[in-house]
Amino acid sequence: MTESALFEAAPTRYSARREEILAAAAEVLNNQGSRGFTVALVAQRLGLHPVSLTYYFKRRRDLLAACLLAAIDRFDVLIADAALAEGPPARLARFIAGHIEVQRLARLGEAPALAEFSEIRMVPQPNLTHLLGAYRRMFDRLADLFASPALPWLNSQRRGLYARLLIEQLGWTASWLDLYEPQDYARAAERLADVLIGGLARPGHGWPPLERAELDVPVAPAAEPSRERFLIAATELINEQGYHGASVDKISARLNVTKGSFYYHNTDKDDLILACFERTLDILREGQTRPHAGDGWTRLCASATALALYQATASRGRMLRSYAFAALPPELRQPMGARFQQATFRFAAMISDGIVDGSIRPVDPLIAAQTVMAMVNSSAYLRPWLPGDDADAVERLYVRPSLMGLFTPD
Repeated sequence: MTESALFEAAPTRYSARREEILAAAAEVLNNQGSRGFTVALVAQRLGLHPVSLTYYFKRRRDLLAACLLAAIDRFDVLIADAALAEGPPARLARFIAGHIEVQRLARLGEAPALAEFSEIRMVPQPNLTHLLGAYRRMFDRLADLFASPALPWLNSQRRGLYARLLIEQLGWTASWLDLYEPQDYARAAERLADVLIGGLARPGHGWPPLERAELDVPVAPAAEPSRERFLIAATELINEQGYHGASVDKISARLNVTKGSFYYHNTDKDDLILACFERTLDILREGQTRPHAGDGWTRLCASATALALYQATASRGRMLRSYAFAALPPELRQPMGARFQQATFRFAAMISDGIVDGSIRPVDPLIAAQTVMAMVNSSAYLRPWLPGDDADAVERLYVRPSLMGLFTPD
């Protein structure tokens, strides 16, 4: 082989190995979260010594940032393709189809997994500034898919909200697409797009007047925190910083108590984390089983709104976000995931009841229920897009379009 041939071949080998590393990094990030992400785990997936990865990425933070930048680049390709469609609804459907096709190929081993963006802010500086800049530019391009002179009410605030909701909805698909065979992914994409575009209400059924039910018991301030206050503090820290960021020291510091107080109320951190999952399931159950009056559509709206407002306003704490599953030991993820699917099935039952009584249009109840769960889950931390924690804004600008359809005006 000539010197010039060697020069040309080296970048190809380098690039191929780099792509393999990024693919393994995406899997580690999705399974372990950013706090559990290590170079050693990535190397282990590839059967390599961790030192060999430093030839490609000098530090852990460099690999983590590169993994997420690769996901942003892949999103940009999907956005550019979707932008070729005529009008926002067609663009949305095309983007969803493209994203789920990527997941189908990943499941078949024909493409790397897409890294999730849920913990993007956990990337250390100085990489974070560059990463967030790339993410915001991608986010703006995604929001532009909803722009159209024919839909003047879809202003920049709504387009930003819809882009955020879309990222959350597609991130949530990782929790349910494995229930389908790869050959059924395209059909699942069509049904998901149908729900997000057309909503759930049968024509003639508008947004019902709702009595907002307050869920869970208010936590009274106390000099010595109760078990409930430890649960709320741990849940917030897991949502903000992942399992590894929610240390005993940080939980205690958030409540301004000693570690001795922590161990007085809790056996250990893992015991508290499991209790946080149980608390989240209890709140979901309460919101779904309240005896709301009316037809299936009204009951669904009342239940979803109560849960979304609980998650958004945080007046009584929050529920765990979906990426908290990285906090669970591997042997507990499947059984706990099955219990969260049971909560999804409750929404599916409400939707089925509405289809039967004529208040909800014919849709796929299971996929529609997944979109409701994703909306409720993602209602946390809406402050950058909405005025404060205003309940009216959460209902009108986030919950209502999620259930009525993203292109249904007020």
